[in-house]
Amino acid sequence: MADATPSLVLLAELGMPGQRIELDHDPAHYVVHVCRARPGDTFWATDGAGHLAHLRLVTVAPSVTAEVESRVRQPRKRECVVWCGAPEGTRADWLVEKLAELGVGTMQPVDCARSKWEARPSRMARWSRLAGSALRQSRSVYLMRIEPPRRLTELLESIPPGASLWFADPDGLKRVSPPEETMSIGMIGPAEGVDDRERGLLEARGFKPISLGESRLRSETAAMAWAAWWASGADG
Repeated sequence: MADATPSLVLLAELGMPGQRIELDHDPAHYVVHVCRARPGDTFWATDGAGHLAHLRLVTVAPSVTAEVESRVRQPRKRECVVWCGAPEGTRADWLVEKLAELGVGTMQPVDCARSKWEARPSRMARWSRLAGSALRQSRSVYLMRIEPPRRLTELLESIPPGASLWFADPDGLKRVSPPEETMSIGMIGPAEGVDDRERGLLEARGFKPISLGESRLRSETAAMAWAAWWASGADG
C-alpha cells in the first residue's frame, strides 16, 4: 500500500518504534484534511534533525495519533552555511525557500556596511515556516536553521576550523569543482555590494572569490546559485 502523504511530515517529536504520538495542529491538518489519510494509512515524518520515521495513522478524532513503526537516523556527510547580505525588498522570502530546498544547513543574515537586514520577530517566524514548507517539499530530513543577523566582523571570528570558504565575486574563479570538505561557508554580498574594507577582511581570512556566471546577479539569485553549485558536489 502506498504511503498517504507525498511530502514528509515535520514533527517536533518522533517517538520511538512502538510508541503512539499525537500530532500537532498543522501536521494533523495536512495528514487528515489535505492528504485525506485514514486510520491504517502510513506516512513518513522527520524531526528536521536527521531522523526519519515511518508511522501508521491510528486515530483521526478527537485527536490525530499515529504509531511509530520504524525510525532511523540519516547522517549528514556535508553541510554548508550561507552568509548573505540583505536582498532588496521582500525577496528574502524567496531566498529562504530556495536555500532550504537546496539543503543548506544554516542561513546566516549578515549586516554589512552598505546594508542591514530588517529581521523583526514576525519576519523570522515567517522564514521559519517557509523553511519547514521547503523541507516537506524537498523531502529533506534536516530543517534549515535561520540565525539572527550578525555583523560580518563578528562572523569572521567564529569560523569553524577546516571549513571551505567562498565569496561570490563576478571576477572570481570560474569552473571550480564543488568543495569536498565537511563544512563549507559561502558569503554573498548585499544588494549594494560589500565595501573595500569588507572585501579585504574576507580575503585576509581565506575566502576564495568565485564567479557564479557571466551576468550580474541579485543577492538572492547569487546565494541560490552558490548553494546549487555546492549541492552539485553531493554523492550520487
